[in-house]
Amino acid sequence: MSGLSFISQYGDDEDSQSDENDDCKIPKIKLPTPNLSEVSVVSTEEHIDEPSLHGGRLRSFPHVRGNWPSFIYIEYPEQDHLHKTINKLSNFVSSLNILCNRCDGIHLSLSKTFTIQYHMIKPLSSALQEVLGYIESFELFFDSIEVYCNEEKTRTFIAIKADIYSSKILANITDKIDGILEDYKLPKFYKDPSFHISILSVNGNKKNDILRIVEDLNKILISEADTLLEAVNIEKIILKTGNKYFQYHLKNNNGV
Repeated sequence: MSGLSFISQYGDDEDSQSDENDDCKIPKIKLPTPNLSEVSVVSTEEHIDEPSLHGGRLRSFPHVRGNWPSFIYIEYPEQDHLHKTINKLSNFVSSLNILCNRCDGIHLSLSKTFTIQYHMIKPLSSALQEVLGYIESFELFFDSIEVYCNEEKTRTFIAIKADIYSSKILANITDKIDGILEDYKLPKFYKDPSFHISILSVNGNKKNDILRIVEDLNKILISEADTLLEAVNIEKIILKTGNKYFQYHLKNNNGV
């Protein structure tokens, strides 16, 4: 048999096998389309802010996955006598039919609130440690009641303001912190900061209403001068980023 005959015969066998396979094919069954009309869909990217869950406060910037809200501050170290004064001030403000809330976490801000990503936390903390480690501990004094409104004009704050002596020390510290934040392209503190501790808040822009009673509030503050207006020693500065806290201890007067 010639080679061409072998090729012809092979081709005939293949065609025959193909025909057999066609006869054995199983028809495909089309599955019904599932009904998803009653299935709840939850977005993993969208974060809905709910002011009613946290005293009417509004987020100053949108929540973004991967961004860590952060700020640098001094925690008021002795709060027992301050709470008594806050109660007196709160009762007075409430007696004038002004609804106020006690501020959570009594502190003095040394930066604006900013956002960083996780990989930035460690180098930023190390840079702050290097700079703040050379600053000596100091005494913090307060001398008056001041009224502030946030940038969004959504909340008004009643605060105790640091005196001139303390403000000079705090301004020197914020200058050093600003230098670090600028290196990371983060917002610096206010140009002419008024250093204070917010103790009470009122929803909305009620600054003018509170200013009308600020003299009376200062009288209450003066009546507490024996305890509230005495010096408080500041020995550390804190960075809060997300749920993490970093403490930077200042040198004591002996240089340690």
